[in-house]
Amino acid sequence: MATYQHLPLQRVEGELDRRKRPGFGQPSGREAKSHGAKIQAEVQEVLQEHQAKPKIGDIDPALILKVETSGNISEDEWAKIGLTVLANGPGQTLILFADDVELTAFQQKVTAYNGEKPENQKSQPYAALIEAIEAVRPIDATDRIGPVLKEEGYATPELIPEPAEFYDVELWPVSGLNADLFVHRVTTVLEQFEGVVVSSYRGKSALLMRMHGTGTAVRQLLELPEIATIDRPPTPDWAELPARNIELGDLPEILPPENGAPTIGIIDSGLTSAHPLIVGSLAAAFGEPASLGDSDEKGHGTSVSGIAIFGDVRQRLSETPFRAKFRVASARVVNAAGRFDDEELVPTQMENSFRKLTAEFGCRVINISLGDIKRSAGYKPSAWAATLDALARELDIVIVVSAGNASSAYLASLGDGIVTAYPRFLLDEANRILEPASAVNVLTVGSIAHSNGLSTIDAENVGVRSIAQTFQPSPFTRAGPGTNKVLKPDLVDFGGTAVYDGPTQRLQSGSARANAGILSTHHEYLQQLLSYYSGTSFAAPLVAYKAALLFESLPNASANLVRALLALSAEHPTAIDQSFGDDDAIFNLLGYGLPDVAKALESEDNRVVLIAEDVLSADKFAVYEVPIPDVFQTKGARQIRVALSFDPPVKHTRLDYAGLKMGFHLIRGASASEVFDAFRKWEADEGRVFRIKESLKCDLKPGAQRRERGTLQCATFSMTTNSQRYGDRYFLAVRCESGWSSEDQRFALAIELRSRANIQLYQRVQERVRIRV
Repeated sequence: MATYQHLPLQRVEGELDRRKRPGFGQPSGREAKSHGAKIQAEVQEVLQEHQAKPKIGDIDPALILKVETSGNISEDEWAKIGLTVLANGPGQTLILFADDVELTAFQQKVTAYNGEKPENQKSQPYAALIEAIEAVRPIDATDRIGPVLKEEGYATPELIPEPAEFYDVELWPVSGLNADLFVHRVTTVLEQFEGVVVSSYRGKSALLMRMHGTGTAVRQLLELPEIATIDRPPTPDWAELPARNIELGDLPEILPPENGAPTIGIIDSGLTSAHPLIVGSLAAAFGEPASLGDSDEKGHGTSVSGIAIFGDVRQRLSETPFRAKFRVASARVVNAAGRFDDEELVPTQMENSFRKLTAEFGCRVINISLGDIKRSAGYKPSAWAATLDALARELDIVIVVSAGNASSAYLASLGDGIVTAYPRFLLDEANRILEPASAVNVLTVGSIAHSNGLSTIDAENVGVRSIAQTFQPSPFTRAGPGTNKVLKPDLVDFGGTAVYDGPTQRLQSGSARANAGILSTHHEYLQQLLSYYSGTSFAAPLVAYKAALLFESLPNASANLVRALLALSAEHPTAIDQSFGDDDAIFNLLGYGLPDVAKALESEDNRVVLIAEDVLSADKFAVYEVPIPDVFQTKGARQIRVALSFDPPVKHTRLDYAGLKMGFHLIRGASASEVFDAFRKWEADEGRVFRIKESLKCDLKPGAQRRERGTLQCATFSMTTNSQRYGDRYFLAVRCESGWSSEDQRFALAIELRSRANIQLYQRVQERVRIRV
């Protein structure tokens, strides 16, 4: 079938204020005297506790308080009484930093609310604010103990072990002079108790310190109000590494990439730069920090790099010559034992690596097949994830992150029951994606099986049992959702599988049997050139490879457009049936599915893709025209698919992590003016608000509630009946909704019209686009 370039998606002139949902509501009607007295007493308790805290180096302690609310109070309202929102958490809990350590403005409003109601006023003064407050409390030392330490059994300060260890200290995210004062107080206390600050990191949404100190030092720090959490440093998640042998003489001629081929960044365990299959494709290799060196002692980064260079290595081996497609630049961030550097914070390692990979080697795609085995997705993304999100937005790059592998102890605990427990056990809370895979501006990648993992030698051994079939989720992949039920993983690709070996009573992956693994380069090439691997680590670089193919074809494309095209091309494999659960379960396992890069790259006669890159101001909406030729209106299976990608600012201390939200609706049977009227803000004197009939809103799957939590959204509208009554053009309304940010937001759209019938759809849409232009 012939292939064609994608067509432009045309925006209908006009950009209007979107219609907003109602604000934070009316006063609750509490009994003012008792509620006001309660809040007053709690404020006094917070102030007394704060005043009892000593100065450190002549610097007063920060006043940071916890406020539980029952309604939405804007940050502007808090600012009016001298309070800055630092974080929010579950149950509408806010962490506030007081500019005024006496809370004067706050107390004045509580006193006014607690007094007499003015004449001709329905409610007490400031009732909307005060009645939305449930409680005002101090933050105690236990609140500052991180989730990993608590999971290890150190739930209270006195339980923290005494021997000196490394810890990551997160301070509340203030800036400027306040940040300097916070750091000074923490450093001073640490030095008093013979601890040391090893390194620090100041990012856009995180203020971190790596310390080394005793349990006594940690307990002292836990008393400081400036500290948000103290926890273990991240611990890398590694798949079991294999042992196989393929000789160099078995390979066809090896050719380097073409001149000008893109370079993919690999942040991992380093790389064996002299490997015969890699040496001609190596753009650079370095350590971050430099003291780590650049070689691959752990034996992970070399295999990830091989997949980024060649894609499907097994398939490429069948081709003559055996040509590398892309170059790689490797940043080593772990030591020989596979642990992160003791002295550098992970966000610092990430930021330094990213800036070097992009500035010096032009990387637009960067792969991270690493995860923190001790941290699965929680109620907020980690500082590591927030760093990736901020860099993706700033540098306009595609970051690909593996979803993480199930704990080996967890899989072993299933015993031979793993065969019947599959796939349900993959959806257990204990098997949620690992940080930093909760990052919203990245592509999180899970793994599906390339085969059932069995070989001919297993035919006579009834005890060897397959778990997953081809195209089904690998029995080690981790599942979503991400933080705040964001749809994760975004995509899946082939990462191998595992089988249950009855005779040994063990789960065997590519490290033990070739048929279960994905082929790639081995770090000790003098002993073994290629080997077989299983893990989400090896699915991720396949998606990075596909993203690089798109940048090669569309060099001026934004990262948002590449993400949108990959999602648009992805589908759930037909091997997924009802045994995998409901739609929620399937999306938690597969995201939007397996991307087909050929479809992402080009349109076809009966499948046309329209694309647009644009910018919207906060609380605005835009409308795009989708041409529907007559050949696409008649009976027959056909579909319209929409993908939206955007990269909002983030704050990892916030429950509303992304500063902006976006979403879309596909409307049929209405005029452009009616669509504008349906979504725009109406003034009070305009009369009754115009609304689009529900029957004219295309029933997109998945629905808005599931997809709009994330920054990569894809949905499909399917048709089989005649749709001529809805006209020859549909409209896509795209809105941008402010949160704690009101910045302009860039985004990309990709819309696919596809028919199962062999029709000249591309030509008819192209004619319509030309006429409009």
